[in-house]
Amino acid sequence: MRIYKTLWITALVACTAACGGGKGAEAASGESSSGGEAAEYAGAIASTDVERGKEKFDDLCGDCHPDGGSADGPSLIATPHAASFVRKQIREGSGKMRPFPERRLKNDDMEAILAWLASVNAVK
Repeated sequence: MRIYKTLWITALVACTAACGGGKGAEAASGESSSGGEAAEYAGAIASTDVERGKEKFDDLCGDCHPDGGSADGPSLIATPHAASFVRKQIREGSGKMRPFPERRLKNDDMEAILAWLASVNAVK
């Protein structure tokens, strides 16, 4: 299971670098992650706005993960993750995936994206 998580993170990181490079994305902090989700990312999904989540996902993530599937990035549907893991991945990035700070992706919009991902079984 850990190998799949590592592969997913690596692929998602590579995808985000390609998708977000040069468009105001923040540089990675240089800190490595142990792969655990911090308490600050824990909690239930705080939105039910699946439609807005799909719109935001298509705008920010769709080039690399069309409809949650794979292209330049890995399929998010094939290997569902906890909401806390996805929040951390979005906010901190890793490898080649650059982070999406709140000034680029508001918390409400991130939660809407999580609601859409849950609707397609990409978040468990």
